[in-house]
Amino acid sequence: MSLVVQAQSLSILVTDNDLRMRESLRDLLEAYGLSCVLAEDNQQILDLMNHTHFDLVLLDLNISRANSLQVLDQIKLDHPDTDFIVFSSDASISNEQVVEHLGVWDVLVKPFDPRILITLIKNISETRILNRKKAEDSSFNTLNTLSDVEKTLQELEDIIQTEELHLTNDIINASPVVAFVWNNSANWPVQFVSENVINLLGYPANEFITGKVNYNNLIHPDDIERVNRDRDSNKQALQFSHKPYRLITRSGMVKWVDDTSTVVRNEQGDITHYQGILIDVTKRELARQKMLKNQQSLEHIAHHDPLTGLPNRILLLDRLKQSIKKIKRIKKHTALLYIDLDKFKEINDSLGHIAGDEVLKSVAKRLLSSVRAVDTVARIGGDEFIVIMESVSDINDVKKVVEKLNHSLQQSVQFNMHELFVTSSIGISLSPDDSVDPEELIKKADIAMYRSKQEGRNTYHFYQASDY
Repeated sequence: MSLVVQAQSLSILVTDNDLRMRESLRDLLEAYGLSCVLAEDNQQILDLMNHTHFDLVLLDLNISRANSLQVLDQIKLDHPDTDFIVFSSDASISNEQVVEHLGVWDVLVKPFDPRILITLIKNISETRILNRKKAEDSSFNTLNTLSDVEKTLQELEDIIQTEELHLTNDIINASPVVAFVWNNSANWPVQFVSENVINLLGYPANEFITGKVNYNNLIHPDDIERVNRDRDSNKQALQFSHKPYRLITRSGMVKWVDDTSTVVRNEQGDITHYQGILIDVTKRELARQKMLKNQQSLEHIAHHDPLTGLPNRILLLDRLKQSIKKIKRIKKHTALLYIDLDKFKEINDSLGHIAGDEVLKSVAKRLLSSVRAVDTVARIGGDEFIVIMESVSDINDVKKVVEKLNHSLQQSVQFNMHELFVTSSIGISLSPDDSVDPEELIKKADIAMYRSKQEGRNTYHFYQASDY
């Protein structure tokens, strides 16, 4: 699914009772070119709204649900043009009641898929743009006509595809399109290029025609092989288009171009030259690359734990499904290790969340270093981790890994002047023996983990039917 927020500057206020959640939301929005202001409590929300206009407020009801609803009512009264998306950790909250009664866009129950939030913001942005255009022009209509550039391109393509090459210079030179003709011989010498090539590449047309500048030499070194391969593979075609490629300008800048060529032949059917058009698509390509980067960033945020960088529950379930499918073919086992840190709460309570976070990051690194590259280590919340062991042949291999994990986690973690120690209780389930359903497999490993807790912690237990 492609999620692209319309190019409109939305002013956004983000509220949440958890600092890390506020910062994660800020990072998510920045990945899509959106900026925001953060607020940590209801009073700060009201103060900010009294001094600054916000198009959209992401409101956390868990700051204090009753107070937050009062704040929402107050802001809606004072700022009726502000939109709201509401967060809540309480799955029992009535979505329809809040949406319909208070007039918010949606209620998202934590944890939620970040892509849903981006889609909602995209819809809000598009709706605001539509409403603004309607307000500016009461006779607003959607026009399906070609843009001036598209019209020019169509006219040029009709002209350039003829063998007579009677190019209308006034049209070409006043457009963003560069017309060319080059001979089908070594180094592709330029027979004709429109004068506006200087706007694209910084070289005057006569330098190409006299051979002072070789067009092939201007193609980016990483693209030249592909461009020439495209020409060779399309010799039988009447017309072809290259994928966008890069050119090096006189000043050393890099520009991306679309290149559409027509093949011209003599009476014997031999190719004599190529003629066509170039158009600068640098802005489009850079925007596309940025969009891809943003999508990759969003995909990572949606599938990874922000603290440790490990896969989260969504990605874990996907990999577990794939592992279970795989073992059906190769007749082996998948082992699932459910790991819960012993007495981790005591570290948070005595030294604070910063110390706890350092322990969790250290545990993540130790788990990764104790398993194979093909295995998966995930954090599914709090101090709970899961390891998927792929393609297990022998149960003793699982025991060896578990004992290695326990030994690794027993080593101290240094935090400031403190030496911190944690141990783990581990529950293990096997597929297909215990289940071929991912959720059921996790549930049974969780049950086995609690049996380890009951047996005194710092140990492991394989799931048994009697554990229910």
